[in-house]
Amino acid sequence: MKSIKSVVLFYNSKRKKSVGFASGVEKMLKSRGVTVAKICVNDPVRGFKKADAAVTVGGDGTVLYAARQVIKYGMPVLGINAGGMGFLSGMERSEFRRNLDAFLGNRFKKIKRRLLAVTARRRAKLVFGPYPALNDCVIRSAESRAFTLKVCFGRWFLSEYFGDGLIISTPTGSTAYNLAAFGPIVLPELEVFLLSPICPHTLTHRPIALPSGEDIRVTVKGKPGLNHRVTLSLDGQENFELNCADEIIIRKYPANFEMLVPESFSYFDLLRKKLSWGER
Repeated sequence: MKSIKSVVLFYNSKRKKSVGFASGVEKMLKSRGVTVAKICVNDPVRGFKKADAAVTVGGDGTVLYAARQVIKYGMPVLGINAGGMGFLSGMERSEFRRNLDAFLGNRFKKIKRRLLAVTARRRAKLVFGPYPALNDCVIRSAESRAFTLKVCFGRWFLSEYFGDGLIISTPTGSTAYNLAAFGPIVLPELEVFLLSPICPHTLTHRPIALPSGEDIRVTVKGKPGLNHRVTLSLDGQENFELNCADEIIIRKYPANFEMLVPESFSYFDLLRKKLSWGER
């Protein structure tokens, strides 16, 4: 088994804990002869060479940023939580030192996470994407105003949703915005899309799980030129302003994202720890 000799280290410079701990991680890795390239997620994206693995120091936003950057290289990512929830992290800061040998020895588990591939078309012309999203694709009004979205699944018409918008999420994103919109928690290994309406004006509209083998096509209803701003947001970080009649296509990204976690990692333990899942 090939040991880890090179690492891309992503960190969030807006969190003091992240900056300090990232420097500590860099020193620990370099003391073991590991080549380290540091990337600040708050700076403009710059190129970097493929490494044996990536390490993120920060919160879930840092992992989401890193996932979109490394997916084309096929690099696995170890997330170290130095933020808030840290639901996408493989470990807490206090656990890194004692797990360092296992990490460098490439003895961590690799958990495959599915991503979305999102594009937008305007009058049949591509205007956005294709871009990956690890958590979700959110289509919502930029104002406090309800609007209509027409949704098709594969060759089938699904429904028209009138409300504040829609969340299309991966199983990984099921514990993010989807959960706040009363969507279900879904195990990360399942091959599904989750579609959750945001404040629907029709009480019969509820979240639905759809197999990921077909495309989801969402059309912003209304006449072009109407003064109604709608935004498309990927993982809350990549944003694009839509027009009426624009079509958004969501499909399964062709490659999986790999998360590194210790052998003892349990998704159900994570739910109990982070969400107090099942507690009375």
